[in-house]
Amino acid sequence: MRSYGPGSAQALHWLEVRADLAHLAGDAGRSCELWLMAAGARLQSGQPEDDAEVEAAVDRAHHEWGQIPDPARVRTLAPDLVGLRRRVPGRQRGALQLLQQRLEQLEIRIPGATQQA
Repeated sequence: MRSYGPGSAQALHWLEVRADLAHLAGDAGRSCELWLMAAGARLQSGQPEDDAEVEAAVDRAHHEWGQIPDPARVRTLAPDLVGLRRRVPGRQRGALQLLQQRLEQLEIRIPGATQQA
C-alpha cells in the first residue's frame, strides 16, 4: 500500500490474499471484513459496479458472512454488506433477497434493508 497506493492492483491483490487466508484459517468474520474492504477499495478506485472482480468480492463477502457463527459479529458486518449488496447485486439472482431473509431470521434491523434496490 505504501509503495503503490491503496487502490493499486498490488494492494488489492494482497488484501484479497489476506481474505482467502482468513477463510482457510476458519475465520469467516475476518474474511468477510476483508472481502468487504476489497470490494469497497475496488469501487473507490473506479471499477464499475458490474465489474467481475467487484461482484466476486461482494459475493465472497456475502458467502463468508453467511458462515459467521457469532451473532454479534454478524450484526456488526451486516450494514456494510447490505450497503454493498444493494449497490452491487451481483449475477446470482435473489442475493439481496436472501440477505434480507437472513437479517429477518436473525432479527437484525437495518434502515432501508428491506427495500428493493
